[in-house]
Amino acid sequence: MNKIALASQFLTAHLNQFECPVCHAPFTAIDDGTLRCQNDHTFDLSKKGTLFFLNAPVNTEYTDEMLRNRQQMLTSGFFEPMLGEVVKHLQGDLVLDAGSGEGTTTKWLASHYPSGDFVGLDISKPAINIAGSGVVSDPQPLFAVGDLAKLPFETNALSSIVNILSPANYQEFDRVLQPGGVLIKVIPNSHYLTELRQLVYPEGEHATYDNAPVKQHFIAQYGEVDFVPVQYQFELTPALFKALFAMTPLTWQASEERRNEILNQGLPNITADFEVGIVHL
Repeated sequence: MNKIALASQFLTAHLNQFECPVCHAPFTAIDDGTLRCQNDHTFDLSKKGTLFFLNAPVNTEYTDEMLRNRQQMLTSGFFEPMLGEVVKHLQGDLVLDAGSGEGTTTKWLASHYPSGDFVGLDISKPAINIAGSGVVSDPQPLFAVGDLAKLPFETNALSSIVNILSPANYQEFDRVLQPGGVLIKVIPNSHYLTELRQLVYPEGEHATYDNAPVKQHFIAQYGEVDFVPVQYQFELTPALFKALFAMTPLTWQASEERRNEILNQGLPNITADFEVGIVHL
């Protein structure tokens, strides 16, 4: 079965859980690779089985090169211990990876939580193009370009939302989650990539990281949040260090000379440090 057929099958199974992001009307059919709402707004599946839910492409800071370096780093297993904690808290039949990037996290979670069907949504078209590329995974998530402020889901349609190192829209998350649904937000902790941070910013305001503003905003929204710390060391090969260096905004402000010095120096390992926040609505 090709990717368009697989995506059509996915949409057919969950048609009543999606809604048109233009007019908020229900979708009525998926025919010949075209998703149609009752007001005749249509969205065509690409050859990769992906959907584009935006009126126009949005430019982001995430280039194709950066996204492919991120994919290389994540497919090497960099996030897997953290994702292992996330998957423990998933529930229900339809799960959104909100801010899915190039799809590695979505595919990993889908392969480790067979009870649910997964949608990976990101505002970056290059990210979703990468997510839809390559061989069909088993199970195959549905990937879509969309806006977290205008989620293409009916009210109370989702059983779980995952939001990993990504901006959030809590108003929309609350709308589309079912009563009793779960929101899992992963935020970096103070020692995330600390070895690289120390190389790029040995002193000054960027030499340390404090997640308190993000964490407190999350707590202010929901009050009762369970946080699980996840910290581990990840071994780096020279190729993986270059991919890590290229994928993170942490290095973007370094001068070209300093960037070259750091790349030549390298790192044997890196600290992964997260807080996994869990909220049951």
